[in-house]
Amino acid sequence: MVIGHDTRMLAGAYTALVTPFDASGQIDYPGVARLLAWHEANGMDGVVVAGTNGEGPSLSAIEKRDLLRFAVEHSGALKIILGAGTCSITEAIWLSDQAKRAGAAASLVLPPFYFPASQTGLKKWFEELLRSCDLPCLIYNFPKTTGVTLESGLVESLFGFEHCIGIKDSSGDKDLLEQYLAIAKGANKSVFVGDERLILGSMSKGGLGTISGLANSFPALIARQVKEKSDALQSFVDEAVRRVKSHPQPAVHKSILDHRGLPGGPVRPPLEPLTATAATEVIEFVDSFGF
Repeated sequence: MVIGHDTRMLAGAYTALVTPFDASGQIDYPGVARLLAWHEANGMDGVVVAGTNGEGPSLSAIEKRDLLRFAVEHSGALKIILGAGTCSITEAIWLSDQAKRAGAAASLVLPPFYFPASQTGLKKWFEELLRSCDLPCLIYNFPKTTGVTLESGLVESLFGFEHCIGIKDSSGDKDLLEQYLAIAKGANKSVFVGDERLILGSMSKGGLGTISGLANSFPALIARQVKEKSDALQSFVDEAVRRVKSHPQPAVHKSILDHRGLPGGPVRPPLEPLTATAATEVIEFVDSFGF
């Protein structure tokens, strides 16, 4: 397949959005609408729903579909990406099809994370997905969660699909990130970094943005850094990562949102809320941070 510039490429600052739940543990849809409006007002370009910070593995396929539809309907100027992480290839295909029907900008797809898989097995899984639906797709490297690393050769092969528009890398591995950046540059694809400490370094070498969990708590900071690519702002980002992401996500972000008077709500089991001590520590930092 000949690779050309894909006009559906994405760039900018995206929030890996938490899913607010009500007291009964159901999705708080009015809360979703409030969060979308808040992120748009704070300069974000889009959000990922039902991803890692959105507790995607704790949502049913139907809940993911319905959450996506609602988010698209209430997106304003935001672009909406579906976190389509699942081990089931049939479910991944169904979710991608539902996302396309709903008007999503793209899907963000983890590799299957239950069975130990070779790079060959992963290649077959992704190729079946990419052949079955032409929704723009970002593949997602997050070995801490999945237990597998998407090696650069596999990524280069998947970039041969026109609608595989790029990759999100949350490995924190600078060498691997640089390999992805080099491959993406030659293939006209997007690289989004998930480790916010690497935003400046990634974008200085051709990365096109971030999909950020930290943006749940500090969207204006992340949006500004992606646009300005500032050493000074990166120092603030690094400090926020150190003080906030040392606590469990998404519970820490939900605690901060609740403190801000925004909808966070509880986490679903097996996740647990922050301890009272951790919550106090985080809120003290937030109140003194200035973002």
